[in-house]
Amino acid sequence: MAKLRSLLPRESDSPEHRYFKTVIFLALGTIVLMLLAGFVTFMVTIRGPEQTMVPNVVGNDLENALVSLQEKELYPHIQLRYSSTPADKGTVLEQDPNPGAIVKAKSKIVLRVSKGSIIERIDNYVGWNIEDLEIHLKSLVSVHGPMLSIKEPVQRIFNELSEGTIISQSPEPGTEITSQTALELVVSRGPQTGTILVRDYTDMPYMEAVESLIRQNIYFTVSARDADENEKAGIVVSQNPAPDSDVPRESLHQLVITRPEDIPEGHVFGILEKSLPNYSIPANITIDAVSPEGVRETRLELRHKGGLLSVPYLEPENTVLLILIEGTERIRFTVKKEE
Repeated sequence: MAKLRSLLPRESDSPEHRYFKTVIFLALGTIVLMLLAGFVTFMVTIRGPEQTMVPNVVGNDLENALVSLQEKELYPHIQLRYSSTPADKGTVLEQDPNPGAIVKAKSKIVLRVSKGSIIERIDNYVGWNIEDLEIHLKSLVSVHGPMLSIKEPVQRIFNELSEGTIISQSPEPGTEITSQTALELVVSRGPQTGTILVRDYTDMPYMEAVESLIRQNIYFTVSARDADENEKAGIVVSQNPAPDSDVPRESLHQLVITRPEDIPEGHVFGILEKSLPNYSIPANITIDAVSPEGVRETRLELRHKGGLLSVPYLEPENTVLLILIEGTERIRFTVKKEE
């Protein structure tokens, strides 16, 4: 003890000796504090992140599963695999660790997510409706990507089966798929007796006639000319087939209309004519108008089998007409006055 006290600075020490002792003890104190701080830091580090419970994300779509893991400060590791059900695509099938497990925050959670169903052999589609088949094929996945499609044009024949029913297919059911394959289908047009009685559209305002044809799902074309002296403007003046005739439902109706008069200033009347691809089943067509001020409105909605699309319009100059096929914009036309 006496030796320890002799090491401490004392009044009896010379100034140089007392200063030396003070410096030594300050250095030793600093070293001790550094060691203590390092020990505390080490203990905090080895303690690690806080623990958390793994949530149950099996059956959730991937987006919601990722949000659930993020809320728990867990990191996903995604593995893709095929499943037997097309509807499972994008859904979490399994997870590891299992729900309820206690892990450290920032741990990795393995999610096994469905890529959809696998198709390796062609099924029997005879008796299906072709619209149902198109929807079905969009849901199928192959190990090589989308492998099945419907070959265009589809052969359609009159048959006692309802319209759109698949009568035969090639390749045959059970054929293995080794590359991209197009299904050649024969589809029923319905009984040959499927006819309609043609309505009389003459003297009818042209848009009223067009809307009537659209409601009946009748294919039509429209052409316009100036009215003669004894004719009204803006009406149907002739049609083919003739009124009251009995024709197949798929017959094309051709209307001739007279140009309207008293067109508002700054507006343009015309016939929008565009050639569309032929479709195996009628496509949903939407015609929208975007005004010069940017206001967008739907003008017509109809089903069309392809070929010539012709509809009348009366719009402000510089209006943009958009033709959407199955919801996707395909054609854009700007309304201009004729030179």
